[in-house]
Amino acid sequence: MKKLIITTIVFLFTGIGLLQAQGINYKAIVKDGSGNPITNDLIQVQFNILEGVAQTNVYSETHTPTTDANGVIIVNIGEGTLVSGSAAFSTVDWSEDVHFLQVLINTGSGLVDMGITEFKTVPYAIASGDKIWKKNTDLVYLEDENVGIGTATPTERLEINDIDNAGISLVVPQLGDTSKLEFKNGDENGTHSFYRIENVSDFLRFQLDTDLSFANGYEQKMSLSNSGLSLETGTSINEFSTDGTLTGNSNNAVPTEAAVKTYVDNAVGDKVIFKVRGNGFAVKPLAGGTTVETDIWDIEVYDTANAFNTTTDRFVVPESGYYYLHAVVRQSNTVTSAFFRIHFNVDTGINYTQIVDGDDVKINVSGIYYLNAGQEVFVNLRNFSTGNNVNIDGTGSWFEGYKL
Repeated sequence: MKKLIITTIVFLFTGIGLLQAQGINYKAIVKDGSGNPITNDLIQVQFNILEGVAQTNVYSETHTPTTDANGVIIVNIGEGTLVSGSAAFSTVDWSEDVHFLQVLINTGSGLVDMGITEFKTVPYAIASGDKIWKKNTDLVYLEDENVGIGTATPTERLEINDIDNAGISLVVPQLGDTSKLEFKNGDENGTHSFYRIENVSDFLRFQLDTDLSFANGYEQKMSLSNSGLSLETGTSINEFSTDGTLTGNSNNAVPTEAAVKTYVDNAVGDKVIFKVRGNGFAVKPLAGGTTVETDIWDIEVYDTANAFNTTTDRFVVPESGYYYLHAVVRQSNTVTSAFFRIHFNVDTGINYTQIVDGDDVKINVSGIYYLNAGQEVFVNLRNFSTGNNVNIDGTGSWFEGYKL
């Protein structure tokens, strides 16, 4: 009769539930062959966790509960005495394959196999977090671990790795709703800055919070929209232009470095610019009471239009227009009592000139003149003091000009 009761034990599986994150709640009523609960009796229960279609035993533990007045036992799978398999219930890899629960009960005459049942969702809820994720009301979080998606060796708090497309999608239902990323390095009460990228109402906004100790919050420094790129103040930019002519004359385009170089090269290349100077061997006498042409220009510094005649030491106007001219002539090193006047030959009325005494060893003149193509320009110097002869010294003298 004992044998019959043992072999006809009725196992009533009433629930398997998640207990914290370390075990599975198991509750059953143990009955004899007549359907009567086995009450207030010490029994042995063994749980085997089987894995895969082959149902390989990967974990086994035993419990010795006492049935209550109704024949009920309540135990937590994962808190029993280890028999075999994994070193601990927490090391069972629930994500590896399907798993089954085998239950054996001993009421005094040895373990009796009560059958095998496949696990459904509950253990896999444990596996999904691998007991690393923590929960606090409606918050789920990690404290110290890196999370990898598409990689088993993440080196950052979150690393997404995919052979074709690794991305993060931030989606909100309404145009006026906000999706954003924030970058906060340091204490919120510090003297550093926080940054935020925010998408709202068709504007991608780049914001900065530099007054962390105050309540002003983030301020917009730059935004991107269909109209272009805008800074905190000023107009919007919607183009980086490669047009080297700059003919667009736009307030919304920024020329590239190559475009600016092309424009400058073209502009400078069309300019008429010359500069010549004398040297220490270019000395010319200037007798008192006379005017001489200062043809002492032995060294050509530059001449973009080949307009300076090095034979006559005169500038030959290549094209009609307004020109800026400037000349500096140095008389002898000796300070004299003589007076000098310098002017360009094209200043026929001598309206734009300068007169200095011999205390100044240098005299200069400059001005803007309308010149005709082919016209020759040179510098005249007059010594007003009869009998007081001096020399013009090429050192420290120069003649230059350019077309406006």
